[in-house]
Amino acid sequence: MKKVLKVFTIFIISIFLTTLGILLYFKDSLTIAYNIYTELKNSNKSMETLAQLTNYYVTNTMDIRGLKYKKSKSNDVFLDIYRSEIENEPSKVILYIHGGSWIYGDNGIPIGLEPVIKAFNKKGYTIVSVSYELLKENTPIANPIKDVKDAIRWIYKNKDIYNFDVNNIGILGISSGAHLALMASYSEEDDFIGDKDLMKYPSKVNYIIDVFGPTDLYSLDTSSIELEYKYEIESLLKSTKSLDNYSPIKYINKLSPSTLIIHSKTDEIVPYKNATSLYNELLYNSVESTLLTLNSGSHYFDGYSKNEIALVVFEVLKFLDFNNK
Repeated sequence: MKKVLKVFTIFIISIFLTTLGILLYFKDSLTIAYNIYTELKNSNKSMETLAQLTNYYVTNTMDIRGLKYKKSKSNDVFLDIYRSEIENEPSKVILYIHGGSWIYGDNGIPIGLEPVIKAFNKKGYTIVSVSYELLKENTPIANPIKDVKDAIRWIYKNKDIYNFDVNNIGILGISSGAHLALMASYSEEDDFIGDKDLMKYPSKVNYIIDVFGPTDLYSLDTSSIELEYKYEIESLLKSTKSLDNYSPIKYINKLSPSTLIIHSKTDEIVPYKNATSLYNELLYNSVESTLLTLNSGSHYFDGYSKNEIALVVFEVLKFLDFNNK
């Protein structure tokens, strides 16, 4: 009996220590999750609003708005900064790259994410939301890639002014924004030079969060895109020579940053194969990567269950814990 009691006691202590270890390891994620819950509760918004990523508006909480970050003929190259609320230490940085099929959209934070941004600010993150040159007739697809890469370089250049921790830079892109994020992060330092005044600064990031990003531009299905954009996108893709040069997979090597891939099997515009091909190439190069597969929902961020939304939030927070230094 004493032996059984001893074994049981050791088992309970082991469970307790393991649980404590997990809680301590993921303490940042748990704190952010709690802050998100609190902010959503206080703002009378629900978790369902996190799925409303196609409706854009500018909030009143940003610290800096409309800052032009490079020399360019385009009027689209500006950024907004949502600054960390912890003033006595360098802040981790997450770049947000908006979607819009490369031809529309802006960097306004999506409806429902304002409480999430605030929760991250409280935990020492600065969110930098980037706009880039939108594709028009005779605008090469290399231009927005250069813009996103220059935005990373701008962070390094201004690290002392804004107290950025350049050892903790991550980039999150949605749809075409994810494509630009992958291209800017996987390519070499001297690739895609835009502003020559920024070219001497690094473009290295710690990690990428790819949400529905196209990795094979030949595979895109434009049939469900609104007519006002459909033909413009098709024309731009047809006029782009060597689409392979703009495939993120072509730039992966063993030094590529850790990548979280989030993709739905029912994505009607960017086929799920884009995610699996990227994931397999990362594995082949021994790059730390995670593929989070969703079984429902569309490319337009509707039709998802609450459980899948909660899973995405959890996986993103876990990924951040593993990849922030």
